[in-house]
Amino acid sequence: MGIPFDSFGVMIDCSRNAVMNKAAFCKMTDILSALGYNTIRLYTEDTYEVDGEPYFGYLRGRYSKQELKEMDAYCAARGITLVPCIQTLAHLGTIFRYADYGAIRDADDILLVGAERTYALIENMFRSLAECFRARRVNIGMDEAFLLGRGKYLTQNGLVPSAVIMRRHLERVLAIAKKYGFSCEMWGDMFLHAAYGDGRNDAAAVREQVPEDVTLICWDYYHTDKEFFLGEIDKYKALSDRVMFAGGAWTWLGFCPNNSYSIKEIEAAIRACVARGMRDVFFTLWGDNGGECSPFAVLPSLVCAAEFARGNFSMPSVKQRFAEVVGEDFDLFCALELPDKIYAGEEPDCQDPSKVLLYTDPFMGIYDRCVREGTAEAYYTGVSETLRKGETGEWAYLFRPIRALADVLAVKFELGVQTRKAYAAKDRAALARLAGERYPLLLQRLETFYDEYERFWMTEKKPQGFEVQDARLGGLIRRVKHCMDRLNARLSGGIGSIPELEEELLLPFGQKEGCPIAYNYYNCLYTVNVT
Repeated sequence: MGIPFDSFGVMIDCSRNAVMNKAAFCKMTDILSALGYNTIRLYTEDTYEVDGEPYFGYLRGRYSKQELKEMDAYCAARGITLVPCIQTLAHLGTIFRYADYGAIRDADDILLVGAERTYALIENMFRSLAECFRARRVNIGMDEAFLLGRGKYLTQNGLVPSAVIMRRHLERVLAIAKKYGFSCEMWGDMFLHAAYGDGRNDAAAVREQVPEDVTLICWDYYHTDKEFFLGEIDKYKALSDRVMFAGGAWTWLGFCPNNSYSIKEIEAAIRACVARGMRDVFFTLWGDNGGECSPFAVLPSLVCAAEFARGNFSMPSVKQRFAEVVGEDFDLFCALELPDKIYAGEEPDCQDPSKVLLYTDPFMGIYDRCVREGTAEAYYTGVSETLRKGETGEWAYLFRPIRALADVLAVKFELGVQTRKAYAAKDRAALARLAGERYPLLLQRLETFYDEYERFWMTEKKPQGFEVQDARLGGLIRRVKHCMDRLNARLSGGIGSIPELEEELLLPFGQKEGCPIAYNYYNCLYTVNVT
């Protein structure tokens, strides 16, 4: 059985600091082509060259027009359509730091609807896209503009319903797209919320606001129940006759993928899409909060998606296909998620303790109340040994940093809890062991992790964006050293106390005891102070 969809693809996020380099992109294209995918969507908020907009993507690793032309040609030669995914309303926060764009900021990361400079920018976008892509299909974004019309637009125009503002803006964007021969798709959540949010059921009224010449994307990555996806597709079909579906392969929790959850979600989504006769389906590889995870790390999910679409749900057969195309053991590849599975089997399935406990401060651990003592070192030592099996051959560069991360967590995961406990008990011997053994060991392992992660990044990504990893990981290394030095100063009598260790820790963000460790944003993991 062949894949039953007209277009079946993957969307690669190249906007969250991690811009995939051309060599890695071509490698991914080869794999996807071998699996039967016929579409790649390239998600670029401001990471592509736009004539007349020198600050658009400035120092962000943006793709040049020549790079995009070459990538487009590479895809075409392998039977794949490369579709640009841009933003024409929200998710453009990185450009608003520049005065020219600040003038067309409504609120948050949203463009000012109605401003002629907004549409001059959008026309420049389309003019550049038209030069670079064979396809005359484009994803225009339009998602998650929650504060639309609530900033500068409100001051200039008074209170206007967001659905009305959306329609006005959308009509102008579609007209520009049509001028350059593009048909448009857009994320459908703003219309979905307008129709069904807060218990409403205004599908008929909202349908009148959806232009006939745009395709709505029904997207969801957070469920594993076929019935849920059937219901979501039906909601979208009540809003438009032109609907496509987007699921997700989880690359956005931090350094590690989540294939086990993704595979369950993808299976449910594909079964629902087949049942509802969907013609266009793709899976997103988002890179929230820094693009730390490799898109290749979810190849198990992408192989499953291709085989499930063919009606092949036999996992032994899927694993054999994986070995043929990827050249590695399926289960070993899935082990890349193990640093996040220390509390496996508990809700939610999408916890990310590896990132949380990596960055949590040793003295002011926001998430230390969620740590259960006595399990981490043995668990992460075992994970390290498992991942060592992948440190040969083509994919070694993926396994080495994740193994190094496991080695870090074997020490770091409980370090804050251990430090606070020893300090509270005035246990000088325990504090001396921590300061003299565990903190130095952690520093050594952090340096190894940094080296391996840098090597991984430079293999797959453009160098722009790694300065953020430098700041985060370098800051962590320096902070660990600072805490170690403070402990030694307390032991020697150089300082009388460590105030951070004397303040009672509360539950993170008001959560309950035993709360899951699932929060991705670095600035809320590391400290509660201003970053």
